[in-house]
Amino acid sequence: MRVTHIKLETFMVKIARTREQEVSCDECAKHSARLIEALMQGNVQEKELLDILHHVLMCMPCSQEFEVLQDCARMDAEDSWPSLDEMWKKIEQSK
Repeated sequence: MRVTHIKLETFMVKIARTREQEVSCDECAKHSARLIEALMQGNVQEKELLDILHHVLMCMPCSQEFEVLQDCARMDAEDSWPSLDEMWKKIEQSK
């Protein structure tokens, strides 16, 4: 993989944003549901949840998983789950 100026710059920004103590991916997975609930209520003030949010913003795999969980929570709250047929169509279209 060729390293471009933009990739190097993005990498340097991420390094600069690291903290002395980072949350692990396992910790992030354990507390993602609490963070989603707090975000839906507009009340993310606990340091632990802020640390999880920081991790989600920095870690691409956790960010992608968190986005899926957040979408599921939103569909639950709105009672707007697609039908099984609609889900299969979307899966087929994304291939």
